Amino acid sequence: MSRRWLLTGVVFLLSICGPAGVLRGARAQEGGTAATMPASATPAEAFRPAVAGPRPVANHPLAPVLKFAHEERAYLQQTVRDFTCRVTKRERIDGELQDHHSIDLRVREQIAAGAQVAQPLSVLLEFLGPSDIEGRKALFVAGQNDNKLLVRKGGKRFGYVVMAIDPFGPSVRRESLVPITEIGFPHLLDRTIRTLQQDLAADPSGENTIVEQITTAKINGRPCQMLRITHPRRRDGLQFFSASMSIDSELHVPVRFDVYDWPETPGQQAPLTAEFTYTNVTLNAGLDDAVFAPAILRGP
Repeated sequence: MSRRWLLTGVVFLLSICGPAGVLRGARAQEGGTAATMPASATPAEAFRPAVAGPRPVANHPLAPVLKFAHEERAYLQQTVRDFTCRVTKRERIDGELQDHHSIDLRVREQIAAGAQVAQPLSVLLEFLGPSDIEGRKALFVAGQNDNKLLVRKGGKRFGYVVMAIDPFGPSVRRESLVPITEIGFPHLLDRTIRTLQQDLAADPSGENTIVEQITTAKINGRPCQMLRITHPRRRDGLQFFSASMSIDSELHVPVRFDVYDWPETPGQQAPLTAEFTYTNVTLNAGLDDAVFAPAILRGP
């Protein structure tokens, strides 16, 4: 599996200092948001398998993060059925930093009733920009529409055309680092837990892992906690140089995150891999089946 598909899920680990409490062992700071690091164009290396090694030390900086990741996944499963928000994103795909994309997002999480799926994962994206894809809509409902991603093309030419495509196919991979099937919170946390375990194996002593916390950050005027994880030295099994996340203090969901790859040479600016900002977040909005019906792609 490609490393770039993991990176956005990786940074979701930073959301886990919300309802579960304050991370112990993290280095706390008082102040505003951290400065945004500029980006340069450097491709990310291929994803490497986990590195076998000694067991992590008991006081590893990532140990409390992993613990809270499990707790947060359980919390979100119990409390969040659906959500809506606006996402502004920028990603490096095939070595090229893409333009900013603005997307209205609606998600119903999968809910199980015993061995049955009471509510399938349902995702609707409506693209507001850039102009060449303005008006595009993408719909995925697990188990429906032959498990295809239904896409209304958008843009200025033949924007009304609707296509059914493989959600894991090459055309989708050229557009996003994250498959639409993994946009929901539990999916991201599953991947996060696996990535944290890999980081622990790759740096069992914790000497190449720095965890920092800013408790008084603000994003779009809302109080947040910001958490940053840095691996100063490139090492097999580690997947990013730096990743940071800002968590809304009231909603306990991420509203901003970014990921950086290692600089090619010491002193260079770290190249941006991905950045996402969430605004207008509404949890448990009561989204019904009509929101995720294929007919929504043929409307205005």
